[in-house]
Amino acid sequence: MSSVETFSLDDIMALRVRVLRKGTPVTHAQYPEDSYADVVHFGIARDGDVVATSTWFSKECPLQPGVPAIQLKGMAVDDHLQTGGLGRALIDTGMEHARAASAHIVWARARDSAMGFYERCGFVSVGDGFIDEPTGMPHHIVIRTV
Repeated sequence: MSSVETFSLDDIMALRVRVLRKGTPVTHAQYPEDSYADVVHFGIARDGDVVATSTWFSKECPLQPGVPAIQLKGMAVDDHLQTGGLGRALIDTGMEHARAASAHIVWARARDSAMGFYERCGFVSVGDGFIDEPTGMPHHIVIRTV
């Protein structure tokens, strides 16, 4: 198994666009939260290329106001490597990061098509579904207790 490392935004952007914007009208994957002071981009590289990534930062969950939280965003694994454990490794590392940050929960805006993955990683869907504006795809908020 490849090890999880931290990467710069530039290092992960091509993967984000390739995986998260495929089949959508949007051609960029830069988020406002990428500029947060505490943002961290975890990733896994193979042969010098980042093949899996996720971004983590402090941000209150709209469904649990006042609870110390870390948001997970930009979860992407190269299509041909999905189901190989890379996503789980990123989640495990991110959960360690959330514990160190004294967060009580980790939350994400999960694509409905990835809901099985999040559930296998211990997340629970909360609230009503919604259509994510940049992608036009159905999503739900998922939460995992730290």
